[in-house]
Amino acid sequence: MSRTIVISDIHGYYDLFMKLLEQVKYEPACDRLYLLGDYVDGGPESLAVIRSVMQLTEKDNLVKAIGGNHDDMLLHWLDDDDYPRMPYTNPKNGGAATIRSLCPWYQSQADDFRAREYIKEHYPVEISFLRRLLYYIEDEKHIYVHAGIDPAIGDWRQTSPKDFRWIRGRFYHTDGNAALTKRVIFGHEVCARLHQDETNFNPWFGKQYTGIDGGVKFGYQLNALIIDEQAGYQTSSVQRRDRE
Repeated sequence: MSRTIVISDIHGYYDLFMKLLEQVKYEPACDRLYLLGDYVDGGPESLAVIRSVMQLTEKDNLVKAIGGNHDDMLLHWLDDDDYPRMPYTNPKNGGAATIRSLCPWYQSQADDFRAREYIKEHYPVEISFLRRLLYYIEDEKHIYVHAGIDPAIGDWRQTSPKDFRWIRGRFYHTDGNAALTKRVIFGHEVCARLHQDETNFNPWFGKQYTGIDGGVKFGYQLNALIIDEQAGYQTSSVQRRDRE
């Protein structure tokens, strides 16, 4: 087992996900694959991404998946517990694309009630899978989360479920936390913001934190971080087709 491949924030771009796995020469028999959430919202194939992640995790104990804030947003919408300030179907969230991948006939919020009932009836296995997703993964040298950990508490494992999937600056502005003995790998925050460079969507390496969200939802790229026991950290990326 020589490599750990880490991918986050796929956002419904199934073809790019498959292309990235091929590009890094993913070997299921020996590579660990860690997926850090946000499988839905933005791209046209959220259902295909969910099913692919399900199949990968069910086949192999070397594959682990955690949930992201957008996966939570889908579940809240399904439970008729939408976010009032930023509804799931707001274009900034990309939820309408996810609903249409599950219900091709979906047009607008007027269809919400019927769409919720349809999804619950036709996709109970997929929804159950999303509800069971992990909040973090830990190995000998790394902590893997979607958004981050609470830097204000002594035991990072006690981070709240919300913060594991939603925290932003309050986490990454504390890069270099002397109390941590492991590097934190996270998605959620687009790398250009971490680099403070609006053109740089490649993985960001801080003192103790590494961000890998390449902003594919916003038209940029999908990143993979490859942790190789022999070669150290490597990265690989695929671009959105409309930007190639």
